[in-house]
Amino acid sequence: MSIFFFYARLRSVCYDTKKVKALLEDKLGYSNFCFTSSRILFDRYLERDGRYEYLEAGSSPNFIKKRASIENDLFDERIDNSTNSNSKRKYFFAMNLFNNEEAIPYIRHELMLLFKFFGHENVYLSIYENGSKDNSKALLRDFSKVLELFDIKHKIVLENDPRPKEFHRIQYLAKVRNLALVPLEEQRRNGQVYDKIIFLNDILFCRNDILELVYQSDFQGSDLTCSLDFFSDLEKDPPLLFRDTWVARDIKGSRFNQSLEELSDHPESRQRNDQKLPFQVQCSWNGAAILNPKPFYDENPLRFRRSQVGTSECSASECSLLCNDLWNRGFRRFVVVPEIMVSYRLKDAVFADYNYDKLLNITRTLDEKIQYIDGPEKIFCIGLDGMSIIEPDQPDRWVNYTNTGTKVI
Repeated sequence: MSIFFFYARLRSVCYDTKKVKALLEDKLGYSNFCFTSSRILFDRYLERDGRYEYLEAGSSPNFIKKRASIENDLFDERIDNSTNSNSKRKYFFAMNLFNNEEAIPYIRHELMLLFKFFGHENVYLSIYENGSKDNSKALLRDFSKVLELFDIKHKIVLENDPRPKEFHRIQYLAKVRNLALVPLEEQRRNGQVYDKIIFLNDILFCRNDILELVYQSDFQGSDLTCSLDFFSDLEKDPPLLFRDTWVARDIKGSRFNQSLEELSDHPESRQRNDQKLPFQVQCSWNGAAILNPKPFYDENPLRFRRSQVGTSECSASECSLLCNDLWNRGFRRFVVVPEIMVSYRLKDAVFADYNYDKLLNITRTLDEKIQYIDGPEKIFCIGLDGMSIIEPDQPDRWVNYTNTGTKVI
């Protein structure tokens, strides 16, 4: 299902120094699909000019500010607001899982690499698992023991109640996603307020994929920053296709195409995608989404939901509706990072090298920094109203998605 990942600021907490040292000294290695020759070259490209060094545990505030001033003023301002001489940016993870025994070992491994990079004292992990029938629960119990071994703060809830026989898919998904967010408020009551949310689905990813999304979130000053998720079809040439077409909408409000080379018909977005540069969208999720946490702390905190029954609102995905709610609250800078591609099955993940080989040979002429424009007047809607179904069942239509305007500032 999903992983949430939150930046946090923690007050005084005591840690076992022996466990801290154990994590720093542990040789974690890599997941097999993150250690191909193509992926190694891609990681070297991602790490160019030390762009992730400000995120690493132990980097000094002076280095962070120096790096920020090289990039842009906005980046500098955001880092100044979240870092001081006595603290490091903090991260809070939460995850929904259901029948993910294939993916959990890889997710666990790459998360541990991230924990090591960020520093164990800077992370918290919340997992809500809901009624798996495979080996997911046992794998998560083992993961909890590993987290305890390295003194990593976490909460793992294993739910025995199965998904109801009669249910509305979006209402149910919104519920379990919100259950994964429960520790966000619990932590705030304990004096820990988080600065950024990173939400990962049950995807196969590599450490640097997440680091790049965090970096772009800072660099672009975005409120929502996403990867692309893909699946493979050997009968297609190329064999990789975009997956999350129900949710993703370009800055014209149109549905994404399945072709990774022609995701959007918006001219500037298409040009930037051709050069694998971040581009602006109206909505996306795509396996990994980094979110501005401010609306999640409002007096009326933002949460996932189903569409309002009995109204003309599009009965869209809970992720689409979250995008629309962000627009209504004035959080409107949404970005897709096409370099970062994630999948849900191991048989798809092994095809990622095709993408790495291609993008490493692209000549980029455009600026990496996005120049934001205003949002569309309407967006393309495909609704899901029926009970106990997965696919949308309503006619296509164009709908309004915000009542507070489309200005992006």
